[in-house]
Amino acid sequence: MRAAGLDVAALTDHASIPHEHLHRLSQDSYPDVAALNTARSAPRSFDAAAWERTARIADAHDVPGEFTALRGFEWTEPWLGHVNVWFSQAYLPVTTPGALAGLEDFLVQAEPDALYGYNHPGREPGRLHDFARPTRYGDAAAALERRMVAAEAFNRQWDFLFAGQVAGQGPAAGSPLAEILDRGWRPGLIGCSDEHSMSYGLSGKGRTGLWVHEHSRAGVREAMAARRVYATREVDLRLDATLDGARMGSCPAGPLAGAHVLAVDLAGGSYDGIDVELQLLTGDGCGNVVAAARLAGIGGEVTTAGIVLPEDCAWVVLRVADPAHHNDTSGPEGHPANSWGVAYASPWWPGPATPVRRPG
Repeated sequence: MRAAGLDVAALTDHASIPHEHLHRLSQDSYPDVAALNTARSAPRSFDAAAWERTARIADAHDVPGEFTALRGFEWTEPWLGHVNVWFSQAYLPVTTPGALAGLEDFLVQAEPDALYGYNHPGREPGRLHDFARPTRYGDAAAALERRMVAAEAFNRQWDFLFAGQVAGQGPAAGSPLAEILDRGWRPGLIGCSDEHSMSYGLSGKGRTGLWVHEHSRAGVREAMAARRVYATREVDLRLDATLDGARMGSCPAGPLAGAHVLAVDLAGGSYDGIDVELQLLTGDGCGNVVAAARLAGIGGEVTTAGIVLPEDCAWVVLRVADPAHHNDTSGPEGHPANSWGVAYASPWWPGPATPVRRPG
């Protein structure tokens, strides 16, 4: 991965339903027989030896200041969905089939410093219980939510703005990204190659950009917790954006509704000198994407413009699009954001957000 030109890389193999437990699965844990059969297709799972081996590999390749190598795991419930966990001391296979309860208990009780994120959201039929927020744990629930630092806008070649249609669920399923944000989650938006081969760093596959103060594991963790991240499918694309001076992944002063000044720094990769569309997207509270504003931009330049966001705006996302490029992850016909996605900045939200506490 380092040889392919990446600066930061994570190994997050499947921690799924252990194969010796598959015969114990019951329809009591699933809504129907089809869901049960999907769960029985669980991939081979991590074991303790593989978890330790992953740590040795990451430690051997981690060079602070040059290349940051991380170990994590992908909690993998084949019907419900997949969740990446980073910066944990232990891993967890699926202990509560058809439910997130086991993972949530693990994060609250055993790993209070771990961060996590939703992988290819909406791809699996269970849609992580429709992206519901945790209802247990009292005050600890809010802390757990703050540690959900990432949702994949890009996974492999797919754009998850309208990915319900990619999964064959039809347009009624809504936008996974809009549903997550409408639910009140506050993740940064990332990309992931979800690589199952040795072909790392390829153009066209998801990747994450991070604005770090330090090129190290601690620096990467701090940037992820602060949502100073963006998603793209372009090699070496740089994206940063502010709304009234508040950086992507943060909260401008006052409400989002009304007039603001947007500044977008887009450069690098193959888009220098190329016309793009800057889309300001929000939700309608029901999982549908609303295009609040659309502006012209050019790669290699800083675009500054005044925008007006609608009333009851609970979040807003900057999406960089290339309407001249064929969109192979299409959304509703005629939708103004039904275009090729180049990159996503992390969202802005109204009001102050409590930061994720530092580890230790």
